[in-house]
Amino acid sequence: MRTILAVIFVVAMATGLQPCKHAASVRLTNLTYDGQIYHKGEYFVDSKTGEERGCICMKKPCAQKCCPFGQGYQHDKIHPNLGKCVPASQPFEVPVYKQRHTNKIEGFNATKKIHLLIGIAGCAAELDEARVYSPGMSDLIGMQRDGKLYVEIPNNIPNAIIYEPDKYCIDTFLDEEGKGVLNALICFASKPEQNNYALSSSCMLISCFFILLTVAVYAWIPELRNLHGMVLMAYLLSFFVGFLFLATMQILIMTQEITENICLVLTFIVYFSLLSAFFWLNVMCYDIWWTFSGKRAHGRSGTQHKRFVFYALYAFGVPTALTALLATLEFSESLPVQHPLLPMIRLQGCFLYGNSKLLYLYGPIVALCVANMTFFALTAFKIAKIKRETQVLQGRESSTHDQARKDTQSLKLTCSRFTLYIKLFTVMGINWILEVVSSFYPDADVFWQFSDAYNVLVGLIIFIIFVCKKKTWKMIKKRYAQMRGDQLSRSQTTNSYSTRTHSASRDDLPMNSIKK
Repeated sequence: MRTILAVIFVVAMATGLQPCKHAASVRLTNLTYDGQIYHKGEYFVDSKTGEERGCICMKKPCAQKCCPFGQGYQHDKIHPNLGKCVPASQPFEVPVYKQRHTNKIEGFNATKKIHLLIGIAGCAAELDEARVYSPGMSDLIGMQRDGKLYVEIPNNIPNAIIYEPDKYCIDTFLDEEGKGVLNALICFASKPEQNNYALSSSCMLISCFFILLTVAVYAWIPELRNLHGMVLMAYLLSFFVGFLFLATMQILIMTQEITENICLVLTFIVYFSLLSAFFWLNVMCYDIWWTFSGKRAHGRSGTQHKRFVFYALYAFGVPTALTALLATLEFSESLPVQHPLLPMIRLQGCFLYGNSKLLYLYGPIVALCVANMTFFALTAFKIAKIKRETQVLQGRESSTHDQARKDTQSLKLTCSRFTLYIKLFTVMGINWILEVVSSFYPDADVFWQFSDAYNVLVGLIIFIIFVCKKKTWKMIKKRYAQMRGDQLSRSQTTNSYSTRTHSASRDDLPMNSIKK
């Protein structure tokens, strides 16, 4: 048993000492190839021949050519695997592009600046990869400077795929008449992506209903249309738009009616809306801190409206700038196609994925959450201080009791609002924690189902927190009674006016007409 384990260990160590495959290596002379010196970890010793071989792809970009130089690939129109390498007189020239399959780099000699590996692309059956012909070099595919192949797939989301050198081979493809055209064999994964769009979109639409219902209540009751209410409505409407368009996007993907342009437009709308919602939540946290700081003027509608305008400029302005930055980088042609700063929305599908999501969505959200928690901590300390001061006032002479009573009532009102914000922040925090966990474990259906179910609860919980309260129900009843009273008053006024008009019309009749 020990002997077997020792053999396994030696084999594992030998395998680990080889930093690259034999096909991606070149023979070295004194650890040198093409004027470049190879260091430890960049070369290995061939166990059969004993020669030193360097991993060429660590030193320069690599691409893969289907057949040796001087030969082309004679393909079968139906079965890509039945093609063969045959002599070709047509020179092998590969255009290289700066961005996608546009902006061709003039004078770039691919055969000198990119090392060409020889061999057919090796596709993995366990990943459901099938060797297929690319759509065509001239229109829909292009090699990048790093040797990767950009392949655009019409009528598909995502509409393009970047292939590593071991997942494609490019060459001159010859037909039966000997005519050649530059094309590629690619390993295309035919397995459809698993998603829960039906459940997710349904949950978000249900949540949208309760969010809109909450906004309607706050807009209907005059007492709730103060600065706090307007900020809350702006937050909820931003969240409503984000959920609504995200659900629309998922429905269009499900029904296969999505296009690249629609995908981009919906992505920018959802991105802007979700960011705006979090910036409005940041405004709430700042406003409650500002209230306890004792710097703001209370009860002055002009001051409150002016402050709301400044809040709106911040909560809508910063997301607008970030959305503009996202769009600029997405359509930028100055950076390589897989630059870490590029959102790559069209390459990855609708909305943001991977590093782009972490950088452009989760990054600002985390920063805002840290700021919110700071405001909450400062506010909590301030509340504790005010409570101590109020207790001191209550212990003094009765002349200060009225002022203490007013301070206590004001404190209770603001503390109630602070508690609401804490609840809202907690609800949204749980929602985004589930979102992050789901994104890190895309194959864990339990996380996705729980996250989708919680999307229903978000709208319902918000409705319960802000509407299902005794104070709010009293306001609703009062507002309803006022409207009923106004209707009865208008009805009585109309009837009274009608009666007077009718009596006046009878009094104004001529005497002879009455006699008749």
